[in-house]
Amino acid sequence: MLTRRLKVKEYLYLSNAEAFFSNHRPSFMYLSGFSGSTAALIITQNKDYLVVDGRYVLRAKEETDKDIEIVDTLDKSSILKKVTQILNDLGIKRIAVEYNNLKVSDFLFLSEFFRVDGVSYLVETIRSEKDEEELENITKALRIAEKVMEEVESKLYEGVGKITEIELANFIKNRVVEMGADGVAFEPIVAFGPNTAYPHYSPRNCTLRENDFVIIDMGAVYKSYHSDITRSFCIGRNPEFDKLYNIVLEAQLKAIESIRSNIDPKQPYKTTVEIFSKYGMEQYFTHGLGHGVGLEIHELPSLSSGGFGYLKNYNVITVEPGLYIPNLGGIRIEDMVIIKDGQAQVITNYKK
Repeated sequence: MLTRRLKVKEYLYLSNAEAFFSNHRPSFMYLSGFSGSTAALIITQNKDYLVVDGRYVLRAKEETDKDIEIVDTLDKSSILKKVTQILNDLGIKRIAVEYNNLKVSDFLFLSEFFRVDGVSYLVETIRSEKDEEELENITKALRIAEKVMEEVESKLYEGVGKITEIELANFIKNRVVEMGADGVAFEPIVAFGPNTAYPHYSPRNCTLRENDFVIIDMGAVYKSYHSDITRSFCIGRNPEFDKLYNIVLEAQLKAIESIRSNIDPKQPYKTTVEIFSKYGMEQYFTHGLGHGVGLEIHELPSLSSGGFGYLKNYNVITVEPGLYIPNLGGIRIEDMVIIKDGQAQVITNYKK
């Protein structure tokens, strides 16, 4: 954890700010080790502080790096007041915050007492380069999701005319926990038939039918780290499915092949669009190609038209091209990859 905070201290050294403040859970968890829901982390060049309310004092003392001072306050509503007290006692006048992860009300409160410098994605950029422990947790979360996906696929082939989207989504949510996960990484997407044309869809009470397109998008959380996998199926024989599936698979394989360190993250997205354009299908690709995964299900880097920065070694990202045709259906194939030695290595094992 100290190594992570040293990167923030390096930013402070290069900037005019005297302290960094965050009450964003993924950020303070990553930098301190504390996994509770509410806290505020202060990082200065000389000393670091974690402010928690009475519910979390013992937990903070157990989980937090020993070189961080734990400061307790009566309840969560007084955490920001305690932060201002600490900063004032230190004589600090200028602080840095991640404005993309700070509520406007908190920004306005802090601005009454300090010069507040907004910095975008500071901690999230640091988080995007995973260490070995993080990679182990992400991989474990993925393996759990893959085991559940295998059971889901069996249920699909046995469930024509019987199983509903909601029933299968609830099965996923229960099963990942039984397999050892903390929970699901997000509400599972289970879509049958024409419903697969909605890229982000909420399961309904729709029953699986013969020849339906099916999309299953799910993930698990293990020790706070997320996984993400999508598979598309056809329960029966549908030539339209086979045709579209092969196009999406080609786009995914070409995109993975194009991923390497030190390139613009928009480039793999452009590669995907080029493949779909070859078949006159680009208008049916309606979302980004992929995203970083870690303490959050969506984090940097973003493989999309709005991606920024550069891809780096030890980025963990999804590659999930899809085609969505109204009144027919959609297909998405999603794998997780890690960039190692400058190249993308697929860590998803599930067949496609």
